[in-house]
Amino acid sequence: MKICVVTGGSGGHIYPAITFADTMKARGHDVVFIGNDHKMESWIVPDAGYPFLAIHNQGLQGSKIDKIKAVLSQFKAIKMAKKHLQTLKPDVVVAFGGYVSAPVSFAASKLHIPLILHEQNAFPGKANKMVAGRAQAIITCYEEAFKGMDKVHYLGNPRASLIHEVIDSKDEIKRLGLKEDLPIVLCVMGSQGSTSMNDKFKKYVQNFNDDSYQVIITTGPLNIESFKKDLGEVHENVVVTGFVDQKALLPVLSLIVCRSGASTIAEIQSFGIPSLLIPSPHVANNHQFYNAKSLFDKDACAMIEEKDIHDTTLNTMIPELLFDKEHLNIIAYNVKELATPNAANDIAELVEKVVSACV
Repeated sequence: MKICVVTGGSGGHIYPAITFADTMKARGHDVVFIGNDHKMESWIVPDAGYPFLAIHNQGLQGSKIDKIKAVLSQFKAIKMAKKHLQTLKPDVVVAFGGYVSAPVSFAASKLHIPLILHEQNAFPGKANKMVAGRAQAIITCYEEAFKGMDKVHYLGNPRASLIHEVIDSKDEIKRLGLKEDLPIVLCVMGSQGSTSMNDKFKKYVQNFNDDSYQVIITTGPLNIESFKKDLGEVHENVVVTGFVDQKALLPVLSLIVCRSGASTIAEIQSFGIPSLLIPSPHVANNHQFYNAKSLFDKDACAMIEEKDIHDTTLNTMIPELLFDKEHLNIIAYNVKELATPNAANDIAELVEKVVSACV
């Protein structure tokens, strides 16, 4: 079977798609990707070892003129996507979201190629909502997403299947100089960090005076020098770094303070890690807020909006959460209950079933 995966725009769309592709490849199928020529998928996907075909379109963002340009770009993108699909002749198109998904999904529908959508967030993205009625199946990670629609399958995020991997944390613990006898808290706002949150982390570090736990502050690689320069000397239990191997640290964390992107939450659920979620206020449709709220309502995380974090807020919240062992264990249990550790294989089986039914 030949599978065309379309994804792009952010790691929250791209990395679940690659994990899905890895699973399909292991099951003996061929996988080809389509994405935007000017976005991060254009280098991440080839680096992962998959063929990549490019189209070009824009999201419906910005000024009225920008939005008009974006609408016009869709017609050319659909034409280009249709040409790619006619050449590839895939048995199915699996769309993982990002605005690049819309023209490829429309093209697949016009060519009568089975279409499957994967929605990572609690609040569905515009691209997936536009084409949902054309899909043979819709896969969700939250029960709220596309609630009430037919053909919806709550199977989860392929990234949750990381729990089955053998992960060695020793090298990363050694690199960061972490102590074996203290709880570890990781503060990370995505791979590139967050300049707005870095300002708040500086206040947290400046006010940090706690010998009972250790914390890793991840600034993002482009922000590390200015962050350290502004701080000067820090407490011995604070590690400031530009990046971390987050996967390596997942099995040893006592608490993670992070954004509420889809992949991050899938990993937290899979490993049963208590979290303090700080939704990014800079994402489309405020979807990270809805992701976090979904967990918070189930007592599966702690949550605070970025605008509510002041000088000593984190100095109070983090230790209170970390050392309230009863509540911490409840959060860990509840978030683990939401995990879908077999998501990648469950999705693969559904894709195979849909294709077989369409033959």
